[in-house]
Amino acid sequence: MTKCLVMMVAMTLFGLPAFSIAAQDFSGSWVRDNVKSDPAPNMYWLTREPNSGGAGGTGRAGGGGGRGAPAPIVMTVQHDANSLTVTSPSGAVQKYTLDGKPFSKLTDTGMAKAVINASTQGGTIVITTTQPWGGMPGNASLEIREVWSLSADGKVLTVTAHHNAPARQNIYITIYNKR
Repeated sequence: MTKCLVMMVAMTLFGLPAFSIAAQDFSGSWVRDNVKSDPAPNMYWLTREPNSGGAGGTGRAGGGGGRGAPAPIVMTVQHDANSLTVTSPSGAVQKYTLDGKPFSKLTDTGMAKAVINASTQGGTIVITTTQPWGGMPGNASLEIREVWSLSADGKVLTVTAHHNAPARQNIYITIYNKR
């Protein structure tokens, strides 16, 4: 009986912290903190986000053009144990199954396929996307590995994106505050 009680106490003390880390909820409306975040990479041709700094874009969300501060960049996230749905500021919706199994989808150009793998790892979500680099299928590839993590209080989301392209590796950190 005593042995059983000791086991239950040990499982409670050592099991709950690990469970609480894995059970973080990334759901909510998240506002980009432009001061604490790295500048967004110029990847207009990949993401097709309006005003992302690419062809014809201003590099600032919401334009601005001298009319005051740009509009806040708000991302909406729905997260449950098996999936993550992200709605970008432009309204584009990305759905991920967090089972670690790769799936493919067409890139924005429709000429090639990207392979995406999403999973939870401890208290983080890791999304890896691999796609052709250079405009035509069969060329070198670009890998983007995003690691999503929450602050202890759940009010700050940090997305660390590792961009690995031929002869160039960059890391971009984006900070979001819960709305």
